Amino acid sequence: MDRQEETHLIPREEAQDVIPQEAPQGGKGIMRTAKDFMNGVLSPLKGKDMNQMVEEFTAEMTLVIEGLSEDQEKLARQTDRLDAQQTQLEQRLIDEVHDLNVALDENKKELAALKGRLEKMEKQSEKGKKGVTAALRQATWLVGIAVIGWIVVTVINLFK
Repeated sequence: MDRQEETHLIPREEAQDVIPQEAPQGGKGIMRTAKDFMNGVLSPLKGKDMNQMVEEFTAEMTLVIEGLSEDQEKLARQTDRLDAQQTQLEQRLIDEVHDLNVALDENKKELAALKGRLEKMEKQSEKGKKGVTAALRQATWLVGIAVIGWIVVTVINLFK
């Protein structure tokens, strides 16, 4: 960008203050340029008391910092509370898992005992079936003999 383009970007009254003139011999142009730049930046603030502006800024920043500090303390308290709740929940969960493991072990033992009893009863049932079948066979023969005896007695009484 050349000097003419720069003058179009800055209002004409301020253009003379901000844009440095040609540097005189001896290198004092840089200092003058910096001074002119600072004058251009501070020109809107001239007429105001700098100490008052610093005090206002400091007061506002103090207020912001105090608010942030309160928020951070509040978050720290919430974090501590949540940490305590999580610790309680973890302990309760550990206790419940332990209780469930104990109950599971007891149920396994009871299941094993019931399986043993079931197997024993099945064996007895098989023996009982054989005994019942034999008893029914013997009862059938006895009934058959009694029926034949009754028939014989009836036939004898018929011919008498």
